[in-house]
Amino acid sequence: MPEKVKWLDQNCHICGEQLNSWDARCSKALVYKNPICEKCIAKEYDKTVDELRDTMEDYFGMRPCMGI
Repeated sequence: MPEKVKWLDQNCHICGEQLNSWDARCSKALVYKNPICEKCIAKEYDKTVDELRDTMEDYFGMRPCMGI
């Protein structure tokens, strides 16, 4: 059964947007002290969200949850 997005009771420490399980996984894999959303991560690395997702899959073997 595919994993579905789970909304967390946390907000991005940069933009304030509510975080989901994918944001938390990305932040943890990239060793951020405070979790941030994938949009802010992508912006920091000068990538689009799709490019970030491709990078996460290529280097970490991580794919986003269904519904993102």
